[in-house]
Amino acid sequence: MRQGSHFNIQIEQLITEIKLSLHWRGPLILFAPYRSRHVVDDAEKILLKELEMLEQTLTQVQIHESNPNPVANINALQARKTIFSFKELNKGGGEDRADTYRFLNLHREFFIEGSIRCIFWITEQEIQQLAFFAPDFWAFRHRVIDFIQNRATPKRSISFRGLIWQEWPWGSILEDRQKALAYRQALVAELPKQPETTLLRINLYAEIAGIYLQERDKEKALETLKHGQDSLPANSSIPEVEAKLLIGLATIHIQMENYAQAYATLQKAMLLSPSHAQVYFLLGQVSRLDERRSEALTHITKALRIKPDNAAFWNEAGNIYAELGRDEKALDAYQKAFELSESHPYPLLNKSAVLASTNRIEEARELASSIRFKNDAIVLKEIASLQGFEFMENLC
Repeated sequence: MRQGSHFNIQIEQLITEIKLSLHWRGPLILFAPYRSRHVVDDAEKILLKELEMLEQTLTQVQIHESNPNPVANINALQARKTIFSFKELNKGGGEDRADTYRFLNLHREFFIEGSIRCIFWITEQEIQQLAFFAPDFWAFRHRVIDFIQNRATPKRSISFRGLIWQEWPWGSILEDRQKALAYRQALVAELPKQPETTLLRINLYAEIAGIYLQERDKEKALETLKHGQDSLPANSSIPEVEAKLLIGLATIHIQMENYAQAYATLQKAMLLSPSHAQVYFLLGQVSRLDERRSEALTHITKALRIKPDNAAFWNEAGNIYAELGRDEKALDAYQKAFELSESHPYPLLNKSAVLASTNRIEEARELASSIRFKNDAIVLKEIASLQGFEFMENLC
């Protein structure tokens, strides 16, 4: 856990402001500028313990493009006796990636009238965005508590986040997805609702959800797979089918950046199928994305112990090692993933990004160039815009 006089002072200031707002039963809007996400992680761990003594909880709210409105997030959670913690406001999407700021400005009175207590962890860039796109909400702040002076945790390779390789449990449709979608929708509509058609109905819903996911319509994918879950018989249990559906739901939640929901869903799947390698793989993936890297490594190690010849598992192991700063281990894992599935571009793209992060730029570009010629379907421009893959810009 992080220590230091400046850090401890800032934490004490946060807690003091929270205590005052609770005493006066009023709202609280705090802004906490930071540089390193690890500072936020450490601060939230301390706050969780301190708030327990105040009979309060800390509710971490994930902002993402499909749900950029903080007010909608607060209403959906219906949390009482809680302090809301917001971060990564830029992930709300929209024009200039500013939808979340616009919602804050529009609904600024909601926070005051509802006596909402919240902390906004913001980077220096987000401060500028907030002041520009949400000046009225910015004016409503009670205090700014500066965490920027705190240093990042050392020995972590976080210049990039590895490309996520996921496999849909019911397979993928490679050609004419719209035709495949229409065909399956027609089959579901015509299928009689009888016990003997239950498994077929569930599989059709799952395949339809997979097509929506390939089309990047995550909301429809989630809604459709829940129809499959609703088709399960009420009076009997089919553990392997239930677990498979939960794995699918977790996969969608991860893509929607609903990490807490994904983790909870996978815990249920693990109870139904405790030796399912895919469960541990996804637990590793969601733990890494939620910045719990040591836990992620434990999960992916279990997945590889069960299924050592799965390329996606090795790719994720590489991502975890890279974020832990164990670059040589990461390079070896990506190479292993490539050897197991030479047609998939992600392992070598991730490997090239690790090479670039260690200043082996020419080697990284040469490797990335070779991937482009092997697989024309790779959207290089899209990948080059991601953090850590900027070295690829000249290759597009």
